[in-house]
Formats: sequence, structure tokens, C-alpha cells
Amino acid sequence: MIKQLLISIITSWLVVKIIKTIIIWAKEKKISFKTLFYDGGMPSSHTVLVASAATAIYLETGFSPLFILSVIITLIVMNDAMKVRWVTEEQSRAINKLTEGKQGFRKMDEHVGHKPMEVLVGLIIGIIIPIIVYAVI
Repeated sequence: MIKQLLISIITSWLVVKIIKTIIIWAKEKKISFKTLFYDGGMPSSHTVLVASAATAIYLETGFSPLFILSVIITLIVMNDAMKVRWVTEEQSRAINKLTEGKQGFRKMDEHVGHKPMEVLVGLIIGIIIPIIVYAVI
């Protein structure tokens, strides 16, 4: 049922955004609206989205071609979060240090990548929440 699939994905995303906001607040002792839109950090919201979609698709269709495709997309997103986006985050930090205080340079976003543990936690949340949603609804 499409309703359960959508509720699974939306609930997973909301849960991870709340968790991420709490973690950032605990570390920085401040909170802002921008915090809800950070891409990096614990846990990976991108991973949660694709993992919850893949899990919900499995619960809808079983071991189907659509499920296999969703797993492949999930693996690509997880790999990208840990490798490409993590390198981008590290480079942004270095560039920001080099250009700090210099005119004509804007600060680059440093919240884009993930450590493996952040992706793993996102994966776990993305699997558990759809299972709960499908059991309850």
C-alpha cells in the first residue's frame, strides 16, 4: 500500500532530522533553523531515505526487481555519503581555512559528508522504522 510506504519514508526522515538536531544541540549548545537542513553528521539522512524506501518496497513487493533496484540505489547513496561527500567536506574545511578573512570568498558548507558509523546508524533507522510502520498500520 502506497500509504504505508510514504508514511515509512516520511517518518524515517523526520526521526533522523530530530535526532540530528538533538545531537547538534548537545554538541554546540545552540540550535538554529539551519540545523534541520544540515546534510552531514549523525545520522545520515540520505541513507535513511533510501534505506527506508528499500525496506518499504521489500515489505510491499518481496524480493522483486524493484526491491533489487532500490538496494542498488541505497548502496550507491551510502558509498557516496562516505566517500565523495566526506572528501568534499574535508576539502571545504581546508578551503575555508585558507580563505578565512579574505575578500571575495564565501564560506563553503562544511556539513556534507559522513563517517561510516553515521551511515550505519542511518541504515539501521531506515530499516527499523518501515518495519514498525508496516506492523502498526
